[in-house]
Amino acid sequence: MFPDQLTKPLMLPARGHFIGIDRNNRIFTFLFALFPGLLASGTSVTLVLAFIWAVISLAFKRFPFKLTPTEKRVAWCVTFYIVVTVVSVVLHPNAKAGLTYILKMIPFLAVWAVLPRLHAGVSGRLVPFLITGAGIGMIGALAYSLVQIAFFATRAEAGAGNAAVFGLFAVLFGSIALLNAHSNSKTERVIAILGFACGMACAFLSGTRSAWLVMPVHFAILYWYLRGQSLPSLTNAAKVVGTVLIVAVISVASIKVTERYHALESDITHLDQPQENINSLKARLMLWSAGAQVFLQSPLLGEGPQNRMSSVNAVLNLPPEKQMTFTHVHNGLLNAAVDGGILGVLGVLALLATPIIGARQKEPGPGRDLATAIALLLLSSYIITGMLGIMFGHDATDAVFIYLTILICWMPGNAPFLSIPQVARYAEADVAALDARA
Repeated sequence: MFPDQLTKPLMLPARGHFIGIDRNNRIFTFLFALFPGLLASGTSVTLVLAFIWAVISLAFKRFPFKLTPTEKRVAWCVTFYIVVTVVSVVLHPNAKAGLTYILKMIPFLAVWAVLPRLHAGVSGRLVPFLITGAGIGMIGALAYSLVQIAFFATRAEAGAGNAAVFGLFAVLFGSIALLNAHSNSKTERVIAILGFACGMACAFLSGTRSAWLVMPVHFAILYWYLRGQSLPSLTNAAKVVGTVLIVAVISVASIKVTERYHALESDITHLDQPQENINSLKARLMLWSAGAQVFLQSPLLGEGPQNRMSSVNAVLNLPPEKQMTFTHVHNGLLNAAVDGGILGVLGVLALLATPIIGARQKEPGPGRDLATAIALLLLSSYIITGMLGIMFGHDATDAVFIYLTILICWMPGNAPFLSIPQVARYAEADVAALDARA
C-alpha cells in the first residue's frame, strides 16, 4: 500500500551516521512541501532550523563542505543579494530599526550549508517527496480553505495568514504536484491530478488576481514538460473524474472571478474620486508613483528598507490618518529600487536568476528537464505575482524560494525520474550505500 511505500523510504533505519542525515533530508523535504498551504510560517522555521543544524554539523565535520561550481555561482548570487540588503540598511538613517531586515537574510544563507548536507545523502531521492508532498498539501489546503470561506472570511488564506501569499503558494505548489502526472505509481498520479485541481481551486478562492495571471503561463510550462513524458492512457473512470474536477474548478473560478472582476470594475470607476476614498487599485497606483519618485531621489543606494514607507508617505503627503500602512509598495522590483536603488534592483535580479542558473548548468538528462520545469514554475510565480504584490521580504516566500532553489541546484541532471514506490524499493540498497560511507 502507498502509505507503507511512503513510510519505508522516509523512515530509514535509525542506525548509521549518513543514514540519519539522509532520512532527515527526506522528512524535511516532504514536510516542507506540505507547509505552504497548511502552515506557511513552518517553511521559514524549518529552513532556519535546518540551516543552523547544518552549520553545527559542518563545524563538527559530520559531512564535508562540498559545492559544485554551479552551486557556488548560485550561492554567490544569493550572497550578493544579502550584502546589498545589509548595505542598504547600514548606510541609511535608522539603521537600528533595520535590524529586522538583516535578520530576514538568515534563511538565504542556508544555501551555503544545506546544499552540502543534501550531498551527504543519496543522490536523486528527495524530489519524489517534494512533488508528492506538494499534492497532498494542496488537497489539505483546499479543505482548510473551504472551511474559511464557509465560516470566517470572503477570501481564503488557509495557513498562510495572507490571501495574496496563499494564492502564490497555491498556484505554485498545485503546479508542482502535476509534475507527477507521468509517474509509474497510480496513487501518485491521482495525488498529482487532485493536488493540481485543489491548488487551482485554492488560488481562485484566495481571490488573488495576480495568481490567476500565473495560471496560463504554468499551463504552458507543464505542457512543455509533460509532452515529452510517457503519459498513461486514460480510463473511462479517469475521464469522468477529470471532467468532474474541471467542472468543479470552473464553478469555483466563475464565482470568484465574477466577484473580483466587479471589485476591480468598481475600483476603476472610483479612481477620480478625492483622496479620502482610496480603494485597492488607487492605493497601488499611488504607491507605484510615489515609489518611483523616491527611487529617482536616490537612484544609486535608495533609502534603506527601514525608511521605505516613511519615504513613500512623505512623497504622497497625505494626512496622518490617511497615510499608507502597507509594508511594501506592491511591486518587487520597485520595492528593491526604493530600498537599495540600482544596487537593490541588481540584487533582486541576481536572486531571481539563481533557479535558472541551477537548472540549466547541468548535464543533459531527465533531471535537468525536471529541474528546469520547477525553476520556470518558481520564477513565473514570483515574477508575475511580485509585479502586483510582494515578492521577497515575507518569511514564507523567502523560505520557499530559497529551498526550491537549493533543490533545483542539487538535482542531478542525468538522474531518472523516480516515484516513491521506486525509492522504497531502493531503500535497502540506499542504506547499504550510506553505511559504506561511514
